[in-house]
Amino acid sequence: MMTTKLTNVLRCSLLASCLAWLTTTQTTAQTMPLATNGDPNALASSANQAFDAGDLIKATQDYEQLLGQGIVNGHLFYNLGVAYFRAGRLGDSVAAFLGARRYLPRDPDNAANLRFVLGKVHDKLEAQLPATTTGHVAAWLEHFSELELAWTASLLAALWGTALLLTALRPALQRWRLSVALSVVLPIAALAAFLTRQAMPDAWGAVVQAEAKIYSGPGKQNTQLFALQEGAPVLITERAAGGYYRVKLSDGKQGWVADNQVRLFGPL
Repeated sequence: MMTTKLTNVLRCSLLASCLAWLTTTQTTAQTMPLATNGDPNALASSANQAFDAGDLIKATQDYEQLLGQGIVNGHLFYNLGVAYFRAGRLGDSVAAFLGARRYLPRDPDNAANLRFVLGKVHDKLEAQLPATTTGHVAAWLEHFSELELAWTASLLAALWGTALLLTALRPALQRWRLSVALSVVLPIAALAAFLTRQAMPDAWGAVVQAEAKIYSGPGKQNTQLFALQEGAPVLITERAAGGYYRVKLSDGKQGWVADNQVRLFGPL
């Protein structure tokens, strides 16, 4: 009987460990760089030195090379946002700060700069959907990145599995077994938060042309609904064949725009 109970506990502990590994692996893979031909660390150092020296052209070129190598990083996006703004590229700056927000959701400098550049945009739109649309839980989860929630769920799952195993192996701790078993709600809740955050639409980009025409469908043959000026923030929800994004605005308007008229930092 004891062997059966111990086997069950071991299985639960193993399951918790697997859950922890799968959660972090899935999310970390989204932020890992792709294979590169050069040294990204040397390139980043060169870009930062050029930025500090005021050579914005060189800094931007180096930062964009890092983008071309598949680097997805909130600090990279932030630096690009600053460089773009100083170079007079308002739309690219807004898009970069929005991209940085996905990975640095509570960074005060990025939030301040995003507010500042949005204040320069002609179209007075918010860079987030109203809480009445997304729900209050979703609005709260926006303060955390997917990676942060993944690590939280993984840590709680690992701690729970370890505690459960200890209650099975140490007789002095067996009286806590029921409490430890019931505490499984903590890693489950953290996993639910991670999965909810992962499913939330957060692919915010910005118009990078002087004007972007928004159509009722993917293509110029459709009715033009309205137009947006450079820097207008848009939530990209879908990509269609033919090079068109479906976008949604904070005021509830929706439509389709050519993908060369908006820019998105990070995956869709």
